[in-house]
Amino acid sequence: PLPSGGPEGAGPLLQLREEQQQLELGRRREQLREAQQRLQEVALEAQQAQLKRLRQTSERYWEQL
Repeated sequence: PLPSGGPEGAGPLLQLREEQQQLELGRRREQLREAQQRLQEVALEAQQAQLKRLRQTSERYWEQL
């Protein structure tokens, strides 16, 4: 016989659903953490490239004087 899905089956199903939601939430948090880390790395690389260009521009300026 198949389970009736009555009230006696609701507890474990609700618990399973809550566990699935917690797992999904954990995955989303991890994805956000990884995306934030990548964003910080990209921002740092962009800043370093900007500083390098600024130094080069400054050096050319002072060489012309």
